[in-house]
Amino acid sequence: MSGNGLKKLAPLFSALSESELNKTVRTLDQRFHEATTTNELHSLIAEIDASTASIDKELNHFSIIKLKKHQQETSNIELNRAKLSTTILNSTEMTLLFSAANDLGHSLTFKIKSLDQEIGNVRQTLDFVTNIQSLKNNINQASYAIEHKNWELAAQCLHTITCKLPSELVNGNFASVVIPSADIPELPSETVQKWIELLTEEFQKSFNEASKNRNVSELTKYFQLFPLIQKEEIGLNCYSKFICQIITDTLRSLINSASGGSNAATKHGMYLTISMKLFENISMMLSQHGPLIKKYYGSTYENAISYVVTKIQHEIDSQIGLISDTFYDIKRIDKVIQDISLYKFPVLSKRFSDHDDPSNIDQININPEDDELVSIVEVGDLVSELAGILHNWALYCKFITLKYYQSNNNTENENEEGLKLPKLIVESNFTSKIHKKFLPAFESLYSYYFRRSLEKAITIEELPSLEPHLIMASSSNPPDQVPCSSVIEDATLVLNTTLRNIIDTAQPITLKRFINEDFKVIQRDLINGFFIKNLNSNQPRYNSTLTLVAPTSSTTGVLSGTASPGMSRSGTPVHEGSGTMGFFKGASSALGNVVGSGASVGVGISTTGAHTNNPKLMNFVLYLNTVAMGQEYFTKIYESIAKNDPDYLRNNFPFGKDLEKIASILKTEFLDPFISITNKIIQDSLINFYNQSLKNKLLTLINDCFPDASDSHYIIYSVNTLNDNTTILKFTTTWQSLMRPYKQTFHKSLIFNKLLRLLVVNMANLIEKKLINVLKKFKINELGSLKLEKDMSHIINEMCEDNYELREKFVRVTQLVLLVGMDDEEYDMSNEGGHNNDAGQEDEDLGVNWVLTPMERKQARKFRV
Repeated sequence: MSGNGLKKLAPLFSALSESELNKTVRTLDQRFHEATTTNELHSLIAEIDASTASIDKELNHFSIIKLKKHQQETSNIELNRAKLSTTILNSTEMTLLFSAANDLGHSLTFKIKSLDQEIGNVRQTLDFVTNIQSLKNNINQASYAIEHKNWELAAQCLHTITCKLPSELVNGNFASVVIPSADIPELPSETVQKWIELLTEEFQKSFNEASKNRNVSELTKYFQLFPLIQKEEIGLNCYSKFICQIITDTLRSLINSASGGSNAATKHGMYLTISMKLFENISMMLSQHGPLIKKYYGSTYENAISYVVTKIQHEIDSQIGLISDTFYDIKRIDKVIQDISLYKFPVLSKRFSDHDDPSNIDQININPEDDELVSIVEVGDLVSELAGILHNWALYCKFITLKYYQSNNNTENENEEGLKLPKLIVESNFTSKIHKKFLPAFESLYSYYFRRSLEKAITIEELPSLEPHLIMASSSNPPDQVPCSSVIEDATLVLNTTLRNIIDTAQPITLKRFINEDFKVIQRDLINGFFIKNLNSNQPRYNSTLTLVAPTSSTTGVLSGTASPGMSRSGTPVHEGSGTMGFFKGASSALGNVVGSGASVGVGISTTGAHTNNPKLMNFVLYLNTVAMGQEYFTKIYESIAKNDPDYLRNNFPFGKDLEKIASILKTEFLDPFISITNKIIQDSLINFYNQSLKNKLLTLINDCFPDASDSHYIIYSVNTLNDNTTILKFTTTWQSLMRPYKQTFHKSLIFNKLLRLLVVNMANLIEKKLINVLKKFKINELGSLKLEKDMSHIINEMCEDNYELREKFVRVTQLVLLVGMDDEEYDMSNEGGHNNDAGQEDEDLGVNWVLTPMERKQARKFRV
């Protein structure tokens, strides 16, 4: 009996289920083991017999039911077998029918394929006959058209023969038999070739004649006929010669129109204008004629425009080379380079000498103009014009590459390697001439121009008056226009102009050389020879500081700098194309402007006239501001080039990875080193200034706030003494009188904030040492700690104001004050964590992140009485 059968009939025969049988067996087995008497065993045997009988009865009943069901299922299967025999018979008949249909299908397929083959043969024969007829008709029409000089019809007929009819038919034996006639006895292929050569010669002749007459309609007519006779290259060559002639005539016209007047050849900007208009005309012609070339040649000759550009490039090289060589010769650039190489930069050389004081250079009889063989204005004009010519060439190269050669580049490689300059430009004559002739000359010119302009700026330097910034006011604010030397403004203007001229040439190697070589000039002549020299020569005297003057005081006058009284600033040039320099807000002077310099030195004078500000200290402030403004201006130059106008560099350096390289060079080799050097100069100068002028005053201020003559400030028993604000008011007055002059004169972010940070750091250390010393000497009680806490809070607020970063510098002092102000219970709570050796728990108990060590805290607690 199957297990499935039992499961299905389980509701009817529950006693036969496996679980019930197991349960019965377990019960009987348990009773067997528990039986202790004979009667119990007899009773167990009787129960086993009864259970066996009951199970046998149910099994017999189950077998009867199951047998009936099995017999019924057997009958159903026999009935279904009888029904399926009919289906099998029908299936056999269908198989025979399909086999016959398959045989018929094979026969029909064979006959249809044979019929299709016959139809194909008929169509092939028809096409052959039609093509032979078309060949004969077109040859006859072409013969008639050539005889009557109908060149368009002749070209169309030959185009049909060569492009629309199979070549094997034209050259085949059948055509060679049926096509020749008495009028045209030659073979079709020979006839067609002869006529193509005839039409080629005729089209060339007619096109050249139309180009001489500038007959646009005739030019277009014959230009579109060349592709019909498969002579695209000859047509493009004729067109290229026509374009070259236009370029030559255009240049001649530009030179004639620009050369009017007696001084036209030497007039500034003439050759720049000519080169710009030449490339504009070339670009305009290519843009206008491009659609025409693409229309008639695009389907039969790939890259037709590129072919034309390749053909005319030699003429373009020749013409731009002619312009550049003429400019080079007329301006006598070789002679200029020779002359400027003889100039020794006497002022810069003298300043760089360690034996001379920069302030005494004006007294030395040095006149740079005596040694100057070439005017700096002339050199600046040459740099500007040559940069403009190279810029126009760069724009032309970009135009050609993007419009006609970009599609030839591999698009996947283009994303990885950037736009690639075509070989046509790389190997052009003018590119070679640029690298061998013009760039070396350009580099010599701009190097001289940059250093000579820097020398000129130093020679005519003017220092603004510091007095207007030292006037006493109700509130102290940083200066809107930071007072500094005119040299940094002039140097920035020259640097911006020169840098933009070099970028406009679109020559990465030239910019790399400028950054490498002229940064040495900046470091040698501007940083070492000007910044550091002037700061060293104007070091403030011991304990000298600036003071504010009352508004009624005389504030007229200008601090005289290194400029001699008779020297005019008008002799220093600013040539064109200096770029955007909008960040000069009210600059005291710009290179090339005339500024009055007849006033005398003015100093801050108190209302009683008893005090005057030290001139060297004021000069020190001005020159330190000059260093800071140099960093600010140079940063703005970089940002105006690389960030504010991101398309500027991208437009000038579109090829390869030039853009990333140039941006990196400007940042890592120009701006970052300059910022690093100037930051070090500012930091060293401030440290020296602190040691010389401010340190003793801070010590005095600390001694006044935390006197060590008696314990009256620390052991206090009176509330009146606790509320005494004399010390606080004195500190505020002294601190403000010390810091406000520098807040009103120093550059805020680059100098004053650094000075304030330096003072706060040192002040915090000095106060900590002073407090430890006086508390060791006098101790402190509860009221004394409250007064100390109040005074320290005011001192920190006065010095740091809202600058929480500076407040962190006083954390050791504030924790020291906190410890001496704790009562015994608070102090015991702070030590509870120590018994568990859990320092973190100790800090958490009081909510303080201790920076004092446990030993320092124990020592501080001993100060409390």
